[in-house]
Amino acid sequence: MLFLEYLNQRQNVEKTRNFNVFQNYTLDALNKLFASLKSSIHTSEKKSPNPSKPIRVSVVGTNGKGSTSHYLACLTSLLGYKVGLYTSPHLLTPLERFQIVTNGNLSLPSKEDVEECFQTILKENHPEIDSLSYFEFLTVFAYRYFQKQNVEVEIWEAGLGGRLDATKLVEADFVVMTKIGLDHSEILGGTREAICQEKLGIIGEKTLALFAMKEEVDSLPLPFQNRPKKEKVPLHVIAQAPKESYLESNFLYAKEILKDLFPSRKNDLESISFPEVPNPKGRMEVLAKEPLIVFDPSHNPDAIQTTTQEFCKSHPEFHLLLGSLPDKDLPGILEVLPRTALKTLFLWEGEGFGTFPEPRPDLAKQTKRTKSESDLVPVFQGRTPLLVLGSFRLYGIVANLIQNTIKM
Repeated sequence: MLFLEYLNQRQNVEKTRNFNVFQNYTLDALNKLFASLKSSIHTSEKKSPNPSKPIRVSVVGTNGKGSTSHYLACLTSLLGYKVGLYTSPHLLTPLERFQIVTNGNLSLPSKEDVEECFQTILKENHPEIDSLSYFEFLTVFAYRYFQKQNVEVEIWEAGLGGRLDATKLVEADFVVMTKIGLDHSEILGGTREAICQEKLGIIGEKTLALFAMKEEVDSLPLPFQNRPKKEKVPLHVIAQAPKESYLESNFLYAKEILKDLFPSRKNDLESISFPEVPNPKGRMEVLAKEPLIVFDPSHNPDAIQTTTQEFCKSHPEFHLLLGSLPDKDLPGILEVLPRTALKTLFLWEGEGFGTFPEPRPDLAKQTKRTKSESDLVPVFQGRTPLLVLGSFRLYGIVANLIQNTIKM
């Protein structure tokens, strides 16, 4: 059996959105598998002339996890390290989730390397492997893959939470927290404080330091002050001036963190400017220039408000294509949309996506609902600029339609 065939047989809550599976969820079975996996790795490393443990960094939060992880990986690689980057979800292929970063460039794993690593895991006969979910298996696979690739630094973007997240079992040396907002409240808690506490549960006995933005620490004092004794790791608070782009803000946040992790390389880091590092794919990505079509996966009210406000600064009037999954805060998303900038609001409500409630009266006249891809074809013909928001799942749909309707 091939890797992707096996992977697609795993239970995948990212597709089913059946979060009830987390009600009695524990990491016990996965913990046993990781112990077995680490034993196998230890045995194989004895044959290596220079075995060494990589530096591991976990990134948790509600908004900005993916881009912060990306910049941490790219900047670290520009210091000369070979970096493994684990992210989720993916845009087009699951192989995007575990990439090697060198000299600021991300590389998708080759089919040969993936299959070789997959066969290694199967031959190790870990008894729990077939019971893993989609995300759990990818986490296990990436852990083994990075070891085989001899990476020196690993950046792990957490999934939904932290305390019960599969990535907790990589036992990160450092934890980075990005912005906390209300998302997945049915699993993580109904307040920012509860969500923050849940995400900080990724901190383990081997964690050496926690990094957080000053604005988050100031607005969420309780989880930091009352951390359990075993989680009282040094807290590094990063203060920074606001930037017009959330991507640049996260780039600078990553840079400040790395100055602490690699103090002897501060000057090298300082010399790297934002334009020198490629932006993460799918974040404020220009999918087409004529007409201008920009994609971002912002999918909760806080993120969508930030993204639309930023876009308004360079495009005072624009069209918006918005599609969100059913479990998202659809009323809250509509409420934060700009009141004057939107020329047309296209609500994508195709298969697997949510149905939006009636928009505010000031948006009703320019709102159009669409359910089939053929309905979207006119959207990409002459309506510019067009901003696409709401879900990673829209990326493939939009990219395919652009390819078929306009010249890139």
